[in-house]
Amino acid sequence: GSTDGSGYKIKEKYPHVTVIRISENIGFSRAVNKGIKKSTSEYIFIGNDDILFEKNSLLRMVEYIRNHPDVGVLGGKIFYKSAPRKICSTGYYMNKWTGNIYTGKKANEIQEPDWVQGCALLTTKKVLRKIGILDENFVLLFDDFDLCMRMRKAGFKVVYLPKAIFWHGESITVDLKKPYKYYHWYKSKLRFIIKHFFVANIISIMFLQLFIVMPYRALILRDGRLIPFVKGLLWNITHLAQTFSDRKKMQAI
Repeated sequence: GSTDGSGYKIKEKYPHVTVIRISENIGFSRAVNKGIKKSTSEYIFIGNDDILFEKNSLLRMVEYIRNHPDVGVLGGKIFYKSAPRKICSTGYYMNKWTGNIYTGKKANEIQEPDWVQGCALLTTKKVLRKIGILDENFVLLFDDFDLCMRMRKAGFKVVYLPKAIFWHGESITVDLKKPYKYYHWYKSKLRFIIKHFFVANIISIMFLQLFIVMPYRALILRDGRLIPFVKGLLWNITHLAQTFSDRKKMQAI
């Protein structure tokens, strides 16, 4: 769906690169999957279009994943483009009882977080053949967390490599459309929780959201999240059958 001619410019400057042109914005996971299916390489790097690489970061990732066959996906240290010395992500974790998400604390140590950001991650075709590609029901957000969770459940490690360094314009595009961002945040987060967590975890998180977090946001903060949350919740209610079907397929891996 790009309108700036970037696809043609890339093809002109780098004729050896295969450019897949899509006439409309079909969402991150569907677009990335087209690239994965087209690729003939054993290594797959998934990134956003505004990522900047520190020299040799990708090389370090390839070397690490090549020497550690038990690693399914590898992520790096992400800095903000707008504040180049400020760390954006060192891998993420989610509290399975509250749904709270937080980043890792040991920025300079190799870790095994719950997930690494889809803006800059490395995996392999071998792993994807076993667990499947990105879940296209995640139109925006949590597709990376879902991928990492499926890898962990299949016995592969999710690793944060601090020597692989990137800069990212975090949420610059979607922050221009806050209701759109909030809707997909709650829609995708709730779907992820239903797809992966135990019933007790789902009940705990939903109770907190419905009776504590959302009333506080709506009455005190007034941050415009209530309606997107309700819409995201309704989407998940109407798509429960599909989510449970995907959950069963994942358990069969």
